[in-house]
Amino acid sequence: MPLDTLENTLAHELADLLSAENQFAKALQQVAKAADSEAVRQMALTHLEETKQQAENLKQAFAALGQKPEKGLVCKGAAGIVEENSSTLKEEKPKGALKDLALISGSLRVEHYEIAGYTAALSVAKAVGNKAVVKILQTNLKQEQETAKKLQAASPQLLQTAQGSA
Repeated sequence: MPLDTLENTLAHELADLLSAENQFAKALQQVAKAADSEAVRQMALTHLEETKQQAENLKQAFAALGQKPEKGLVCKGAAGIVEENSSTLKEEKPKGALKDLALISGSLRVEHYEIAGYTAALSVAKAVGNKAVVKILQTNLKQEQETAKKLQAASPQLLQTAQGSA
């Protein structure tokens, strides 16, 4: 789709976000399986459910815009973050609290990427004047910001545990 109108630009942003959310949903399943601590596992599972809802919200945003997601669009930024996080675990093989720290760190990268994406899309949605899309994007953005705060709050305990086991 050519980015020749604000509406098409917004649709492209939404498609990119939808691809990212779908990729991150799959990655969150792996985070939940890999986590050593129950707290990290539960954070991943909780955010997995939010991520699935965010993807549904994005589909509603497309409907409100009167468009459909671009077929075959893959968010390369999300793919890169997922690959980086996965390769860190495979190559470095951290264990215990150090593995959970790596999972939290990777998840925080994801959240900040999503926050940037939603912030950009929200700017375009406001320029287009589509209040329904603005509301949806604000909802998803707020959830991503809250998740980032939760991840940051979990780090000190994991750091303390990792220091005690080192």
